[in-house]
Amino acid sequence: MAENGAIIHRVEPDSIAAELLLEPGDRILSVNGAVLEDYIDFLMANADERISLEVLKKKNGAVELLEIEKDAAESLGVSFEHVVFDGIRECANHCLFCFVHQLPARQRATLYIRDDDYRLSFLHGAYITFTNLTESDWRRIERLHLSPLYVSVHATDPAVRQKLLGVKGAAPILEQIKRLVAAGITVHTQAVICPEINDGPVLEQTIQDLAQFWPEVASLAIVPVGLTEHRSKLFPLRIFRPDEASRVIDLVHRFQKQFRESLGSRFVFAADEWYVLAGRQVPEDEAYEDYLQLDNGVGLLRWFLTDFYETFPSLYQALSRLQGKLVVITGQAAIGMWEEVRRYWAAQNLALTLELLPIQNRFLGSTVTVTGLLSGNDVMEAIQSHQPADQACYLVPQITLRQGDDLFLDGVSVAQLREACAPKRVMIVPTQAAEWLRWIIHEGCVDGCLEQSLQ
Repeated sequence: MAENGAIIHRVEPDSIAAELLLEPGDRILSVNGAVLEDYIDFLMANADERISLEVLKKKNGAVELLEIEKDAAESLGVSFEHVVFDGIRECANHCLFCFVHQLPARQRATLYIRDDDYRLSFLHGAYITFTNLTESDWRRIERLHLSPLYVSVHATDPAVRQKLLGVKGAAPILEQIKRLVAAGITVHTQAVICPEINDGPVLEQTIQDLAQFWPEVASLAIVPVGLTEHRSKLFPLRIFRPDEASRVIDLVHRFQKQFRESLGSRFVFAADEWYVLAGRQVPEDEAYEDYLQLDNGVGLLRWFLTDFYETFPSLYQALSRLQGKLVVITGQAAIGMWEEVRRYWAAQNLALTLELLPIQNRFLGSTVTVTGLLSGNDVMEAIQSHQPADQACYLVPQITLRQGDDLFLDGVSVAQLREACAPKRVMIVPTQAAEWLRWIIHEGCVDGCLEQSLQ
């Protein structure tokens, strides 16, 4: 029994759960007599006005039955350690480009979990392939109208897709898309592109095939394959050359122009990495429409810059009262964006100065350039060896940490980083530009990084 149930992570103060003396570590074994598979089940049950909870108490191992009456919209006030309670559905594919297979050995076990779980797609926006769905899963998706879902298509050509996924007999993805569309479910799609496999005419076909299902298929992200320096005994792949990346961008832009006229939406979007690879400027804000694929690295650079330029003027007076030096930690891919920010910042004649510290990824290899995949040890070594002109505060973006935790990709904790870099000050800062600026104003002095200017 102790292995089942939803483990409570946090209880909101003054909530129903707090009144019931529920605590972190307690397990909800069932709701209204039904065992919970995942957070989706909990959300459905929580909508009832009368709820019966079976709870296994952590402190004494006793099982309690709790009866609750509440408003239908009222929350119990609990969050859970995991959103799936019966174990993550793992991937059954053998993708040619699988990132997990390219990780260095002997890291923490959770790094090697290859999830392909439709529940995580609905709850967290994780991309799935549909190759491990049962008919029961399909019916549940339809019955509960789990929308939107995020689908890794890669190629609509069945033979090419099967080659990329490393499986035989995978159901044609367009038939699966049709089933979702018939159920009224919104779908966001992605295609991870490998040179000479699913680029060129195959990519054109994929874009055209998926666009016919707009608006139910709401977007398509085109993402270049990511390769680390730890590929061993894997299918031979290479990264895109600058001229090839430029051709992909031109292809996407051509389709965007066509779809704007025929659909009223650009529909297909190129990830920021293409522009970095090609040495080209990312498009302007309006080109990303509603930024539907931010988590896929589509428009992140422009999104930050737009937010920065819109927010900075309203905070200028507060920033002008600060003095000190900020050193921004960044991956190689975002250098161009941060250089633009630094130039703008320098032109404002603030007593608070901004410096950049780009870091090369030694943990995964120089071909991995995004900031979110920097390791704790790489950040640590860069800060330790950096010699600023005067006292500085090092700003490490929150995106480098595992969601909801204080660990970097390689298992180094924030506490370990700070201890190893002392007496230099290291702070974890928000990723969004407006929040980043407000952190500087409201937290910089509190944490001792900055001082109030005497001007």
